[in-house]
Amino acid sequence: MIVTCGEAVVDFLPETDPDGHPLFRPVLGGSLYNVALGLGRLGVPASYFWELSTDPFGTWFARELEAAGVHLGALVRGTRPTPLAFVDLSGPEPHFQIVDAGAIMSSFDPAVAGSLPEGARVLHTGSAILALEPGGAAIEAFARAASEGVAISLDFNVRPPSVSDREAYRARLDRLVNVATIVKASAADLAFLEPDTPPEAFLDRWQAAGVSLAIVTMAERGVLAAAGDHRVRHPAVKLDLRDPVGAGDAFTTGMLARLWELDRLARQTLATIGEDELSAALGHAQEVAAYVCRRPGAVFPWKADLAAERRRVGSALIA
Repeated sequence: MIVTCGEAVVDFLPETDPDGHPLFRPVLGGSLYNVALGLGRLGVPASYFWELSTDPFGTWFARELEAAGVHLGALVRGTRPTPLAFVDLSGPEPHFQIVDAGAIMSSFDPAVAGSLPEGARVLHTGSAILALEPGGAAIEAFARAASEGVAISLDFNVRPPSVSDREAYRARLDRLVNVATIVKASAADLAFLEPDTPPEAFLDRWQAAGVSLAIVTMAERGVLAAAGDHRVRHPAVKLDLRDPVGAGDAFTTGMLARLWELDRLARQTLATIGEDELSAALGHAQEVAAYVCRRPGAVFPWKADLAAERRRVGSALIA
């Protein structure tokens, strides 16, 4: 089972009404919620470990996860209001302004809330929570302790408005990299952290720290990945971009799903992954991300949706 631990946030996406006035449409989001939902819809055993509000938004989150077959035994329900995020899509990358009136994201402590569910083999975390205190410290401590028994998957997914101390945040990410089996970041994430360091240098650094699979997504420049002695670069995907929100989470979902199917998620099995298998995992990750980008509002596919999409786009999927 793959367990995701991290935020569920209602994204308010900017739109305009028929008279040209601005309005915002609520869409369920949050990086770790997205990955749990996406894995469930693709038929991968998944569990979501977090606090969801008993308010209408929290109930909506729980209902969608349950419908996707996600294990909710580790889920905490509370009265604190659901975090909200107002999304700015005017730049090259989505910009999220998060409002967390109940401080769920900054204070959730998984060690206090419970423990990993039975059958957990992977813990996936990352995103805005790692920059918030004291919750970020709690997530870090939990992941470091869990790394003794399960593989750790880390997606940087940097959210700059949440970062108040860049150096402390970078140090936390470095410590988590040291216990991670899989590390994924976007070129935009890395540019925020170290603008003058090329992606290849990050891959070298992460592998030297013991990471079994290191990945950098680079938008129109494709994807760069390193595992063992293999270094693979995948071209970008051809698509009619509708909405980039959730693209990184969708990529992570597709990658973890294919690695699960290949039984390659343990540190020792990833260390010996073949180039063909690595390429297949990256291709599946891009396929899921492309599906999400072709639709507004971070709509994650079911298995049948991906099959229909393959028939529709055919060989035009990869540029």
